Amino acid sequence: MENEKTEVGFVKYDGKAVAPGILDAGKAGMALTGLDELLRYFNSKQSVDLAKADYDVPVQIREGSWTAVVIIGLSAFAMAYLGRAGNEMAKKDFDGVGLKDVFKKSLQAAVYLIRLAKHTSKLKGWLLENVRWRNDNTEVGIPNKDGHYQYFPAEFIKWYAAMPSQIMKKMVEVVEEERTLTVGVLDGEVVLQEKVTIREKRIFTREPEDEIDDEFLFPELEHGMDVRLEGRLIRGNAETNSIGLDYQGHNLNCVPEQGSVVQYKSALFLRCLVEGQVSRLSKSHVVAERRPTIIIRRVTPLETDSQLKLL
Repeated sequence: MENEKTEVGFVKYDGKAVAPGILDAGKAGMALTGLDELLRYFNSKQSVDLAKADYDVPVQIREGSWTAVVIIGLSAFAMAYLGRAGNEMAKKDFDGVGLKDVFKKSLQAAVYLIRLAKHTSKLKGWLLENVRWRNDNTEVGIPNKDGHYQYFPAEFIKWYAAMPSQIMKKMVEVVEEERTLTVGVLDGEVVLQEKVTIREKRIFTREPEDEIDDEFLFPELEHGMDVRLEGRLIRGNAETNSIGLDYQGHNLNCVPEQGSVVQYKSALFLRCLVEGQVSRLSKSHVVAERRPTIIIRRVTPLETDSQLKLL
């Protein structure tokens, strides 16, 4: 086995606010921590064994602009950074995939995530009502608010649905008026890349509560009303015993009337008919919540997992 090192991708900050190869220590640390968290999340989606492994993410800082290059090696290099896990991954013993393949695919997922967020102006809660499919259902076309479609690997959309809502916040916080972020994938040369400028920064850094509209959302859904809503279940949280319903482009919080949300696991990411009761009771019990919560009695999938393989 060769003891070579392969550059699989990079995170780059450039612009007038970046001196050649120099970035504030605090910002550099935040950027690298964000890259580490992002890659670990996408890596874990590819390998159950790697998700449980204790490993470091090897990067090399380059001058010019400030660039962190992700470098994956074989044999002794892998052992030095990743211990036994790296050695086994280098031999393609982790779920049949190699270490270089995993990191490269994770960087691809990051690039497509930026592209999707810029296309829809959202990092979560995309319109999945009228998606289009191509290439034997391996790519899914997602519309933006103007009805324009872009296509993305369907496997990545499934990963995005379960990811933390602010997964790219640390990396994008470093972006300023004259400092852009570029994430890229390498295969001898740049094969895929996407940039984040100050204009797109808020898409990735706003708090989840910022997504709540100022207006009273769905006023027709009154407190105590029995409803039957069609939408897609997009997330589940066993700790809060809640599940998200993508309904007309908005994420409605749902809680089961009885039992755990685990009972709805098989319907996750599918379009469903949700039956239950509307609650607009705020914590203070004084004012009505702007966004309704649905107390679920029944969930009926309107499609099968085979129809929507990766959503």
